Amino acid sequence: MNFTLHLTADCNFACRYCYETHRPARMDERVALAACDLAFSFGHIKNGFSLFGGEPLLCRDLIEKVFRRCAELNAQRKGELAYKLTTNGSLLDEDFIKLANENNCEIALSHDGLLQDEQRLTRGGAGTAELLEPKIDLLLKHQPNALAMMTLLPRNAGKLFDSVKWLHQRGFARVNLAIDYRPDAEWDDDSMAELDRQYERIALYCAEHYDEIKPLRFLNFESKVAAYMNDRPCIECRLGVKQPSIAPDGTIYPCNQFLNLPEYAMGSVFTGIDAKAQKRIYRASLAPEKSCEGCAIEKRCRHHCACLNFSMTGDMHTVPAVQCVHERSVIKNADLMAGLLYERKSERFMRAYGETAVNSK
Repeated sequence: MNFTLHLTADCNFACRYCYETHRPARMDERVALAACDLAFSFGHIKNGFSLFGGEPLLCRDLIEKVFRRCAELNAQRKGELAYKLTTNGSLLDEDFIKLANENNCEIALSHDGLLQDEQRLTRGGAGTAELLEPKIDLLLKHQPNALAMMTLLPRNAGKLFDSVKWLHQRGFARVNLAIDYRPDAEWDDDSMAELDRQYERIALYCAEHYDEIKPLRFLNFESKVAAYMNDRPCIECRLGVKQPSIAPDGTIYPCNQFLNLPEYAMGSVFTGIDAKAQKRIYRASLAPEKSCEGCAIEKRCRHHCACLNFSMTGDMHTVPAVQCVHERSVIKNADLMAGLLYERKSERFMRAYGETAVNSK
């Protein structure tokens, strides 16, 4: 079973694009341990937790207690147990990273590259790039394949390539980008056109460095290539089933964007998942997106992400226009990268997709 634990709504940063309403609410030990017990109660051989905030390392003591409880529960079953933690990095230290490694916890660092000081600020309004420099070294020392997670404001679209390149040269082999999807983010034709140009530069850069010892894996592109080569959907939402979210008070919701909406509550860590509510929410998410029917890239597009649709339009099946334009750009440039790699018979690319790539021609 996989759960997202929203350990806190609090944060020590004030990023310009943050959609969270920061408040001091934090999950207490009783809720966190009940969540651990509930996850293992299903009897699955694989269990996992995404540790989320706010800034989850504000709850470091609680994370350590979750590690201990789950280790005890997993010892009885000897199954697979993994964690993912997304952090702004400010509170990372060597002791915690070593503890994370001991508990199979992958740490993802939210960092915007050269845009860090412009987009990711302290509560006092100061830039955070200098603060993060030693933290990057520390994280990559212990988790050399750590993921850098970027977010991009529309006004900074023209700086995307340089920021991605900076992260790669700084030592990150994996970068994932989320554009600012807030309804008032003000993406327009000009900023989307610039973003498309930046994606093209990233595609060319990825292709150029693909066969190096530590290439740049731009995950936005890689997911699209894999969806095409493996003939599978880019994203399988499975709302309420794949990874339910647990609020600080212990209420269970189908996913992050539905947190604290009573009509989407589906049980609690103390009473378990309400199967009827879960089934109702899941079935509602399966309805087709009418505007996407017949689209040639439907299977490779994130149009069926109920969370994203809901957060931007208020409806799980109404796809925001900016999402449609953005996905077309990502897919086009992912194909540019893949085409270059196929034409030159990239060793790494052919090893991963060789037979499939030949059959798809």
